[in-house]
Amino acid sequence: MPAIPGYLSEREERVPADEKAASRPGPMSTNDPIIAAIEAHRRACIETRAAYERQSAVEDELGAGVRVPAGEAENDPRWIAANDAAAIALAVQDGLAVKLLETQPTTIAGAAALLTYYVDVIATMQAEVIFPDLDVIGPLFESKSADEPRRDFGHLVVRNVAAALSRWLLRSEAIDTPTDTSTARRKTD
Repeated sequence: MPAIPGYLSEREERVPADEKAASRPGPMSTNDPIIAAIEAHRRACIETRAAYERQSAVEDELGAGVRVPAGEAENDPRWIAANDAAAIALAVQDGLAVKLLETQPTTIAGAAALLTYYVDVIATMQAEVIFPDLDVIGPLFESKSADEPRRDFGHLVVRNVAAALSRWLLRSEAIDTPTDTSTARRKTD
């Protein structure tokens, strides 16, 4: 079956649901910087998941009392290392998620890729696992006024794409507007 943009291929449908959005094969071929930001975030999600799986394996081993009594597991160097690695991986993932908001798409393909990536993630995973809580990432994305409701990550993704579309529209209107009045036609009554 031919691939349809925005829909999963048969090969992708065989990937477990919780890995689909974070493991799309291959980068898109475009020079839009948002594509690199999406790919970096996708890779970071995979690395974060692996770090938490390693942490869980260490916890299972230590919690089972195989090597360390349950109360002392948190002091074990293996648990500390696994916990630190998971925290670092999550911080990198969250930082790259913020890049998705700071990097404006420069092409329609890039805008579509960003929206599709976000939709794929929230359709196959818990968004709060992949995208940071806005309270955690700070005032950069706060509401503009006290009356404005708190915004979620998806709102900010859409706002980013809308800003890019507005910029393209303004640029397009500037190109369509004649600047040389000597070549502009005068309306005749």
